[in-house]
Amino acid sequence: MWSPEHLLTAAVSSCFMTTFLSVAENSKLLFSSFSCKSKGKLEQIEGKFIISEIILEPIVTITDEKDRERAGKVLQKSETACLISNSVKSKVIMNPTVKINN
Repeated sequence: MWSPEHLLTAAVSSCFMTTFLSVAENSKLLFSSFSCKSKGKLEQIEGKFIISEIILEPIVTITDEKDRERAGKVLQKSETACLISNSVKSKVIMNPTVKINN
């Protein structure tokens, strides 16, 4: 069963993904796959339960090593531009991975 907490982390992940797809297209980044897991950290602060952190773990697979730096820049730009990440009080942490698929 999906909880509101699941849906919150999924909304951040989904927004990040759509932002990444747009930024990658505008940057002409060729990639063969993209996936992103998300996790939320639930804490009790000042007597209230909150999602204090949302951790995004995107994995981008590219076909050419020369695109690794560009892929990293696209990931960073996507994190900065993500509407939902910018709208929540939770700290959003990104732990990206760029893989090469020859």
